Amino acid sequence: SDSTCDLSQELLTANDIAIVPLTVIKNDEEFKDAVTITPDVIFEHVAAGGNLCTTSANSVGEYQEYFENYAGDYDGVIHISIGSGFSSCYQNACLAAEDYPNVRVIDSQNLSTGQGLVVLEAARLAETATDLDALADALREFTTRVEASFLLDRLDYMVKGGRCSSAAALGANLLSLIYKRLNIVSILL
Repeated sequence: SDSTCDLSQELLTANDIAIVPLTVIKNDEEFKDAVTITPDVIFEHVAAGGNLCTTSANSVGEYQEYFENYAGDYDGVIHISIGSGFSSCYQNACLAAEDYPNVRVIDSQNLSTGQGLVVLEAARLAETATDLDALADALREFTTRVEASFLLDRLDYMVKGGRCSSAAALGANLLSLIYKRLNIVSILL
C-alpha cells in the first residue's frame, strides 16, 4: 500500500504489508512519509506557525522499483493505492504494473483509515485466495462500500490549506465556545 493508509506498524507487521512511502515536502525539503518524517513532526511544525506540508505522488519508476522487489517472489502482488481522486499515485502505479503480469493495482477510492480498511481486507482475503484476478475484483467491489469521514476539532489547518476562510473559522470557533458554555451551564443546573 501507499503510506497514506495510516496503519500502525503493528498492523503492518502482523499482516505482512509492505508500504511505499509518499514524499512529504516541508519547507522545500523532501522527506519519506513514516521513514524520515512522522506525523508528530508535521503537526509540531504547523503548530509552531509553519506552512502546511504537502505530498508528492510516487513516480512510475518508484513503483517499478517497489514491484520489482516483490513480483519475482510471489505468485501475485496486490497494491492498494490512495484514491485516484486525491493523487496521481494510482495512475503511476498502474503504469508501473504494466511491466509485471502478476501485479494488480487497486484504487482504494479513499485515503487514511478508509484506505487502511481496504488494505486490511486485502490481507484477510489473501490468506485464502487462489486466483489473483478474483481477489482484485473482490477488492474493487469492496472499495465501493467503504466510506470514511472525519470530524475536525480545530479549523486552523483548513484555513492554512485555503479550504476555509479566517472569518468562517472564527465563527465556527465562537459557536463551539458557546456550545461548550451551554453544556457546562446545563450540567450545573
